[in-house]
Amino acid sequence: MTTEKDTDEQTRALALWNASGPKDGSPGQGGIVPVGDDAKAPRGGSSLVAGLVICALGGVIAAHIPMLGCFAIGCGAVITLAAHSPAQSIATLACTLLPAGVAAAVAQVATVPSVLVACAIGIGTAWAASRNRLSLSVSFALIGCGTLALIGVDVIQLQLMDSSVADMITQLVNVYASSIGVASVSAATQIEALRATLQVYWPSAYLVVALLEFLCALLGVHASVKHEKLGVTMPALVEYDVPVWLVGVLVADIFGLAAVGIVPQAYSNVVNMISANVLVALRIAFAVQGFAIIAWPIQTKHVGAFAGACTIVAGLFLEDQFYVMTILGLVDVWKNFRHLPRGVKTTIQSNADQDQKSA
Repeated sequence: MTTEKDTDEQTRALALWNASGPKDGSPGQGGIVPVGDDAKAPRGGSSLVAGLVICALGGVIAAHIPMLGCFAIGCGAVITLAAHSPAQSIATLACTLLPAGVAAAVAQVATVPSVLVACAIGIGTAWAASRNRLSLSVSFALIGCGTLALIGVDVIQLQLMDSSVADMITQLVNVYASSIGVASVSAATQIEALRATLQVYWPSAYLVVALLEFLCALLGVHASVKHEKLGVTMPALVEYDVPVWLVGVLVADIFGLAAVGIVPQAYSNVVNMISANVLVALRIAFAVQGFAIIAWPIQTKHVGAFAGACTIVAGLFLEDQFYVMTILGLVDVWKNFRHLPRGVKTTIQSNADQDQKSA
């Protein structure tokens, strides 16, 4: 009798629980819902404060290590900018730029304008990502504007000190020559080759710096998007596809290099410098496309981490020695190894026609 009574009480208790619980299992009915990967916590003031604090720390770090600072700024700014609020955007700028400027002025490790440029690259990357506008053209624009800003900052500061880029290159070469300390024909030839290279390719050094700062900010944005589940779509390496018009820029750049000996002597150095540095930028763009091609089978075929890492390292070696990745990316513009939908527009009318033909 006791056992039957206990069973009846348990049955009535379960019936009452089912009657009072949610009918559809929705979290808004007061029932107990398991927290899974699809559950999203409400974004309140705590997330905003955390993002602003991270931005401020990123600004301070950027005064000492700009690339690491860009990573932190990307992490924090994408959180604060995800709400698309003008007030939060202004707060993001203030909490990033003010600490960065003060820290750079106090530490005197780097110039304040160059630190602010790094912060602007980080904020710009986060802003474009938070609005799902981080396309390839926007990325190129961020890197290009960052490069020009860094060059402009150094050129203006050198002029204020009654100096120039040529004087800076001469000073660098003299420091390198004194560090070698060998007076020989081969050493003198090496020093002159270095001088000639720096005089032509010095803008590419700023391009590399802006590119690395952008990539660090992009990694920071990706980390926050993955951790905070912001609903932001991040571009993948396998989807990287350079526009066709870059091939036209490459052809024009080759003609520019060929015309160095034809143009007047007063413009030959300028034409040579512009053409050579544009060629470096195009090589980077097409080389990334080459790495996207070898990353495509690694992702689609579920290649192991060790084999994938070995493939990337082999690609780096081949690019450094033989420009293989650049050539592969250039050929992909025509061959389309990844079968990307280039220039294909699907409309409702075309889908209806296809359904009628299939019927």
